[in-house]
Amino acid sequence: MTVSDAVPPSPERRIRLGILDAVPAEYLLPGEKSDPEKFIDLFQSVNARLDFQVYEPTRLHFPVAVNACDAYLITGSPCSAYEPLEWIPPLESFVRDVYRASIPLVGICFGHQLIAQALGGKVAKADAGWVLGMHDFTITRRQAWMTDASAGHALHFINQDQVVRLPPGVDLWASSDDCPVIMYGEGNRLLCLQGHPEQPESSMRAFAEKLTELGKISDMRAQQALRSMEARRPDSDLVGRWLSTFLGVD
Repeated sequence: MTVSDAVPPSPERRIRLGILDAVPAEYLLPGEKSDPEKFIDLFQSVNARLDFQVYEPTRLHFPVAVNACDAYLITGSPCSAYEPLEWIPPLESFVRDVYRASIPLVGICFGHQLIAQALGGKVAKADAGWVLGMHDFTITRRQAWMTDASAGHALHFINQDQVVRLPPGVDLWASSDDCPVIMYGEGNRLLCLQGHPEQPESSMRAFAEKLTELGKISDMRAQQALRSMEARRPDSDLVGRWLSTFLGVD
């Protein structure tokens, strides 16, 4: 999705969400929707009253001003937050500007990790290796916007990097044995999540196949991930509603 393809405003929506697409174009698999398109699908499936504007930080395309949108979301990425890529430092700088301005900011997977790093935390490869497929996690500190939350939830995960040290001033909101920092945030201005509410099962299967093809994971590990997704559905719609409420959608 390009900036010109952004979904136009409609009278019933009122929050403008800037989606920063952290997936370099060369990594998009044939036939796959872009991450911004998947997030738009997610938010529209839960009837969130949002307008969308897409930015491409991997091409050094950022909002002209920090207040160009009412809130921002940074997507996942096949890249690591600690890689020496030219677009990482300006994205970190943008994160700090948004945070200082107290504009609501959401980070998903890579976005979750990049925000932690930008604000003084640390990201590293997990000792346990890949977290892949359906993964359970526990809410450790429930927030007001977590409607219908229970002790445990599940989402699709695909990551080998994790936040290993939280930045100062944030709270841990969800955790698991394999991934101690699943969700963290601060008040109504920061929500970061390691899991993927936006990724459908078809995409997860395509990613597992690609990782196997590239030799990143074994065929056995891929099959374990695929089996984990067969028995139940992820809590994607529920988490989509949480994100919408956090972003200020009534």
